[in-house]
Amino acid sequence: RTSAGRASPARVARASARASASSLDASTSRVGVASTSSRVRDGAYAWRGHRVHFERGGCDPAVATKHVVFLHGFGVGTFHYERQLDHLGALVDAETNDGKTTANANANTNATTCVWALDFVGQGASWPCDANASSFPYVDEEGAAPEGFRYSVDTWRDQVLYFLTEIVQPGPAGAYLAGNSLGGYVAALVAATEILSETREEESYNETADSRKKKSKRRLVHGLVLLNATPFWAFVPSDEKSLARRVTPWDGKTPAPRWIQKPFETYWDAFRSEANVKGLLSLVYGDGKKMVDERLVRDIIAPTDRKPALTAFCSVVFSPKSEVNFDEITRVIRDDKQKMPVALVYGRDDPWVVPLWGQRMKRAVPRATYYELPGVGHCPAHEAPEETNVCVAAFVRACEATDVDVADESLVGEKSIESAFASGDAAARFLVDGAPRNVFEKLAAWRETRTVET
Repeated sequence: RTSAGRASPARVARASARASASSLDASTSRVGVASTSSRVRDGAYAWRGHRVHFERGGCDPAVATKHVVFLHGFGVGTFHYERQLDHLGALVDAETNDGKTTANANANTNATTCVWALDFVGQGASWPCDANASSFPYVDEEGAAPEGFRYSVDTWRDQVLYFLTEIVQPGPAGAYLAGNSLGGYVAALVAATEILSETREEESYNETADSRKKKSKRRLVHGLVLLNATPFWAFVPSDEKSLARRVTPWDGKTPAPRWIQKPFETYWDAFRSEANVKGLLSLVYGDGKKMVDERLVRDIIAPTDRKPALTAFCSVVFSPKSEVNFDEITRVIRDDKQKMPVALVYGRDDPWVVPLWGQRMKRAVPRATYYELPGVGHCPAHEAPEETNVCVAAFVRACEATDVDVADESLVGEKSIESAFASGDAAARFLVDGAPRNVFEKLAAWRETRTVET
């Protein structure tokens, strides 16, 4: 698999991606592959009246053959993926010896993996801007969001599709899309959207020219990685004719009515206070005392200091659900004719998205590779970055091995991707079969079987 047809590095410059001062210019090896990382900490582009922030690590995208894109959970941002941006690319590209990764992964001179992280609009550093100005400066005013704009899950889906198409540009290879919590929901929705689009085309195209075009089309998403993905989002039904939707006083489209926003103002400062943020994080992290530090709290609070932040939050609360719910998303991915590879990387001690949700996904998509990290809560990429990187890297390498001719026949053909993990693989110790263990998990599994029977 290659990224044939990729645009030149000037594309990133056009997107106003400014590399950090510590970045190195990408040199090339004898075979023309970049041998040093291309770290971008403040990449930006304009989209629907917003300056969208992204970061990039790993190799230069102009020579990348593999792309891994991370989507964050609600209220955080690209800063949650710092260790993935800095180290995952080298780990994926690391040479292996008898199934074991070499110790000096960062010395790899055959770097072909590019790692990205994106801030959803209305979160992190993605906020309304002057899109007509060359550098897309922020417009820090209360009513800065474009009229009629929704900060909804469908908007974030569209944002990711644009990001993949115009900025990442993975080419025929496609990208590995990874998401935590809300980001996991959006990642799965993006993947399902592509599959559903293909299904509709298959039902409508005729032979000859349309047939040839259909066969040549490649996907933006090659593989899916869910990290404690939330299986639900939003309160308002998507069905405009439903009673709940009709009695909802506002549909989430900006500007927010003053009488809607005013009640939120009364507790806004308390909600985003340092004490409350620390308290919320301690509830979802496996070891809050160890991982919830002052820097993380500051990074989460900083976006809420922006004047458009309260309007965005109100829009999030009142915007409707996606027309495709998570169960339907799961079924679409399960029934995908191309058998999109799926990995589940779940913290076992998450008190919110408890293990039964990961087990449920594994039962729904049996081909999914399921990693479970003990002692880790809701945010595995931030709580246990090394373990998460090991699992994601193993999954990507296994997927790549099934796409090309390799010497080891255990890595190709119709065998499960899990067979690609040798007993010495560092990720293998986290593999689980997803079977229920306690009474609550067994009850959930039993209820699923009853639902299927009826």
